[in-house]
Amino acid sequence: MRLLAVFLIVVAGLALRLDAAWHGAGENLPDSAAYERIARGLHEDGIFAQKGPGTPAHPQPATNYSPGLPLAVAGIFELAGDDDVRLARILLALVTTLAIPMAWVLARRLSPPGQAEAAGLVAAAVVAFYPCLIADAGMLLTESLAGTLIVASLLLVLRARERTTGADAVSTPRLALAWALPGLALGLTAMVRPEYLAISLLLVAVLFALNRGAGIRRALVAAAAMAAAIAVAVAPWTARSLHETGRLVPLSTGGGQTLFTGSYLASAGDPLEVMPLVLERNPDLASRIAAENRASGEGPESVTPERVLTLLASERLPGVPTDVALARLGRENYLRALRFDPVGLGEFLIGKAARIWWRGRTDLTGTPAGRAFHMALVATALAGLLLLGVRRRPEFWMILAIAAGATLIGTILVASPRRTLVLWPVIASLSGIGVAGALRLARDAWAGRPRAVRIA
Repeated sequence: MRLLAVFLIVVAGLALRLDAAWHGAGENLPDSAAYERIARGLHEDGIFAQKGPGTPAHPQPATNYSPGLPLAVAGIFELAGDDDVRLARILLALVTTLAIPMAWVLARRLSPPGQAEAAGLVAAAVVAFYPCLIADAGMLLTESLAGTLIVASLLLVLRARERTTGADAVSTPRLALAWALPGLALGLTAMVRPEYLAISLLLVAVLFALNRGAGIRRALVAAAAMAAAIAVAVAPWTARSLHETGRLVPLSTGGGQTLFTGSYLASAGDPLEVMPLVLERNPDLASRIAAENRASGEGPESVTPERVLTLLASERLPGVPTDVALARLGRENYLRALRFDPVGLGEFLIGKAARIWWRGRTDLTGTPAGRAFHMALVATALAGLLLLGVRRRPEFWMILAIAAGATLIGTILVASPRRTLVLWPVIASLSGIGVAGALRLARDAWAGRPRAVRIA
């Protein structure tokens, strides 16, 4: 009966995603449109560049985007023989639906005895019906795909640890293969979301520390196999970028722009406020853009953050590649704030960290009920993580490393609530553990309540 409930949840989640993928989003987000154009450029001309209808006059460089999703979509275009974006969305919906049963399995594995069924059902339901994950199936975005890869990576890590910490001897090749699989999954995650390259290496370090109890040789084999598999996944693209740009760019050049945007203290952590503030504080840039638009006939829609920040970088650091210049300017912003206003910098960073987790996507949290729902899920997930820590489960340190790494990177760069969507299957599993624990406490309290005694 419980398996039937899980099956129905998975089917319902798949149906909702397929419906969104078939019809497409009413408003395609800029990132989704850019991924479509990059995939089209790969399919039609074999170049990693934005191509086709809707390409802005001043597009963000394609190298600023992560390569994994457009490469996958371009592969679908090649197999289909045309640039059928609907087919790509449908296939991605099928893949990302796998996060529902995987969250169910992860929650069950991490739950205390007697609470696995409730935790698993809650985790599966959260992933299946969370509105943002359903809406994103109507676009080409990285969050759901990366989230599926992350939860798959954790499940593979748990399986590999069973072989590493087990009493039975396992040959070195078999042990290396067991750890190479989660490493490969993490490498693919980094191809989809570049910040997960650093997070994956942090996780490798944590796993090495956890595995030392099984022997230093096993711990070294596990860490080396994971790191090598991650490198295998990202090395071809790194080599391609080195050949194309002459610089060592592991995955994406977008870090410079996000660092500058994230370091602009006057924005109070809201990336949408950066461009207006830059134009307000640099009137010469606004005049230059206005003159260019008068000559070209372009309208206000051509004034994009990418265009403004590119001009700012070329003005401040002439001759330096835009991403390198923006990264340098971003570091200078942080160092200046640290020197002259450390308290303000601390408040700024704390506000950004809170923005990542508590604010949520506005399409969900735009109403008080939606905001309360999002915050309740995050709170129960935090409770689930703390329960793992209280029970001294090693998975506490693994998940904490991933969540802390994502929070730190988001706090330093752009504090977008979309970053939590990548971790949503893991958050859902923790939330299931938290809810199941709360239900167990409530049931025990009810069972132990004082009972009235009849007096004869």
